[in-house]
Amino acid sequence: MEWKDQSRMLGLMTAAVAALAIGEVLLSKGMKGASGGEGRWTEQVMGVLGSPWIWAGAGLMLLHLVLYMAALGKSDLSLVLPLTAASYPLTTLLARQYLGEQIGTTRWAGIALITAGVAVVGLGDAFTRR
Repeated sequence: MEWKDQSRMLGLMTAAVAALAIGEVLLSKGMKGASGGEGRWTEQVMGVLGSPWIWAGAGLMLLHLVLYMAALGKSDLSLVLPLTAASYPLTTLLARQYLGEQIGTTRWAGIALITAGVAVVGLGDAFTRR
């Protein structure tokens, strides 16, 4: 893959990962606000469907899918798919900041391992295919 094509694919994946992470946080916020656990299931479904957080999150997840498909059109699945794991640290940071979630040491260690693996996969071809 030429440098220009690789840069374009990495740009697509950066935007896709951001859309995925923000979309997941918005879906979580919407679901926590919509699922009171009381009432009929139809009322719960209507609460979910009436949540702007859910709709915004779903829209960003759809944007992620479109950007992911565009990246797949430019590069190998074996490169593009692992790059989606870059959403793990971003999602965790956003969940901590905006949802007030507590993140333990073990979870941070796992995220660091995943991030290291993403770096190996993402940068590996950059240095070997020139």
